[in-house]
Amino acid sequence: MARRYSILVLLTAVILAGISVIKTVEGDDMSPSIMSGDYILVAPTGSLVPGDVITMRDPLDRKKTILRRVMAVGGQSITVAEGHIKVGNRRLRAAAMGDLGDHLVAQETLWAKKPAIGAQWLTRRRAEPISRWSADAVTIPEGEVYVMADDRDGPLDSRWWGTIPIDAVLGVVKLRIGEPHTWRSRIEALAGTPPLGT
Repeated sequence: MARRYSILVLLTAVILAGISVIKTVEGDDMSPSIMSGDYILVAPTGSLVPGDVITMRDPLDRKKTILRRVMAVGGQSITVAEGHIKVGNRRLRAAAMGDLGDHLVAQETLWAKKPAIGAQWLTRRRAEPISRWSADAVTIPEGEVYVMADDRDGPLDSRWWGTIPIDAVLGVVKLRIGEPHTWRSRIEALAGTPPLGT
């Protein structure tokens, strides 16, 4: 009963906060954090912070809407090398979670002001052959963001497109509802973490 009450309170708060769209996710670009068939509640774009999940037009197919995670915002730098990500001078914390089919699952965590824990999410990479992608260091211009898919080996993202103008963002995902699995609950409020600096 307490769980149903907390879900009802959360949904009410989300609706009062200005949620404008409920969508069903298609595709696994953000798996295993957000999976095909999940429901997401999307709010209008406001101030974006690293860790936020956004909806945006696919730069290669403007008729298609996709999800991506903001990894860095204007004024920050990001380096992607050998499977590790460094935002500013801080490397994202990554903890191995286990296997999911042919993929290795990790939990990434942004740094936050102590004692707070930064935004956390799940990513996946192919187990065999071991994936070793990299991208040169990028400084994000003001008014733009650097985005990545949580499935790090399949979908395209800022490693190929470059940074994305904030005005290309359609909305910010605030809530996900879907089938639970080993590393995620049925319902999850989503929020990023304000940058700690460069």
